[in-house]
Amino acid sequence: MDKQYGQIPLPPDYNENALYLLVQSPRVLYVYWELSPGLRNLFSEKKGVQIRLNLQGRGPYYTTDLDLSKKSHYFSEVVPGQSYNCEIGIINWGDEFYPLLRSNSVVAPDEHPAEKCGPEEYPEPGTPLTFSSSSWSSGDKE
Repeated sequence: MDKQYGQIPLPPDYNENALYLLVQSPRVLYVYWELSPGLRNLFSEKKGVQIRLNLQGRGPYYTTDLDLSKKSHYFSEVVPGQSYNCEIGIINWGDEFYPLLRSNSVVAPDEHPAEKCGPEEYPEPGTPLTFSSSSWSSGDKE
């Protein structure tokens, strides 16, 4: 809070085009966006506007119509361990998709924990740990 001017409110939008993809869980991805007034007007004039979840390097995984009144969407039933990105685009009269915004890429994590380490891989309790440029090690001197 600024003492001189009081509370400064955040704007509801920044009038920029942005598309961000986040991992919610191993099988759910969350995407949120902001559309500038110009892009929103372009979309409102088009036959179809879609949002697409792509498997990185393999193409569309899931496609749905974009509701311009919303600002986010959840993609469920994604495959853990795969890399994804998202696009928002228009459908032309030939039913071809033209992407206008692309998100960052994310990797859905695996559903199972990493394999357990054996007891020989852990230092004795109470042993200080040190860090070298190559790895963590116990503080024991050899």
